[in-house]
Amino acid sequence: MYQLVYFYRHPNPIYFSIEKLFGQIGEWISKKQGSSFQVDKRDMPFASKLKTVLKNIGYTKKQQGHINHITGDVHYAMLGCSKKHINLLTIHDCVPLQDGSGSRARYWFIKKLWYDWPVQKADMVTVISDNTKKELIRYTHCPPEKIRVIGNFVDPGFQFAPFVFNESCPRILFIGSTPNKNLNRLIESLQGLNVVLDIVGLLSGEQIKRLKKANIRYEQSSGLSQEALVAKYQQCDILAFPSTYEGFGLPIVEAQATGRPLLSSNLSPMREVAGEGACLIDPYDPDSIRSGLIKIINDPVYRESIIKNGLENAKKFTLDSVAQQYVELYQELLQTKPQQN
Repeated sequence: MYQLVYFYRHPNPIYFSIEKLFGQIGEWISKKQGSSFQVDKRDMPFASKLKTVLKNIGYTKKQQGHINHITGDVHYAMLGCSKKHINLLTIHDCVPLQDGSGSRARYWFIKKLWYDWPVQKADMVTVISDNTKKELIRYTHCPPEKIRVIGNFVDPGFQFAPFVFNESCPRILFIGSTPNKNLNRLIESLQGLNVVLDIVGLLSGEQIKRLKKANIRYEQSSGLSQEALVAKYQQCDILAFPSTYEGFGLPIVEAQATGRPLLSSNLSPMREVAGEGACLIDPYDPDSIRSGLIKIINDPVYRESIIKNGLENAKKFTLDSVAQQYVELYQELLQTKPQQN
């Protein structure tokens, strides 16, 4: 029996997607018949700050198993892992390396501690899309053969739910409110359309002003439970996901699995994740967003085709499929770097 340790960032009630993802994967591995892994979890004792990075690295050093898997965000924890063990690092995106704000010293601090050094020390790096792989190679010069693409899975709670599309006043679901989610351009595209915009995410004062100025009926919520979030998908007529940047874009698959028509960006990785099950638009052009939404609303044949294709596409992103890929990777690494039971 091999001890597989998942290392997570310090708990935060606002950020939990990584913990949810690998928590379900770990549970699946533990319950798998004939599993040769004992799965344990370790939370970093401190939130990531300049004065706590070394403390978290020291904690990791004391908590190692046969296989150490840094699940994301706290990439620098890899520096506490011994080379005699198998060490994996999952990187979800390279957003900090694209952010031009802040000092150059801060940029290099993040680049070295969060990316360059952890990537160099890891036995294998997993990423959630081909786009993230390309970015990681560009930023860190990591050898491509050291990177394995394993996508995210859609939570099993997202199941097909029959509905009658409201053509007269469709409810458009929008997830998130950070700049990359592209709410401002969506607001511009909706002016004059008879819709209800259902926003899940915290809104800034400026965003609220834009919504009111555009005379858009909207609802807003945040901090939803998983059950409440699933209900939002079931209650909507369309998911609008015109994001300008994603590591993966999980709402794409969540909408498809629920059986809702999807509007998303014709950019990587969104177009690859969505496959044929989405109306793809230029997220930088409000007219393109508007045209896509109108096509979904007014063309029932087209709408049904993307729903059907989306349901089929979502089958590729199941918990069973993703967890099995991780198991096979662990086993592969055990063959190349044997550990003592």
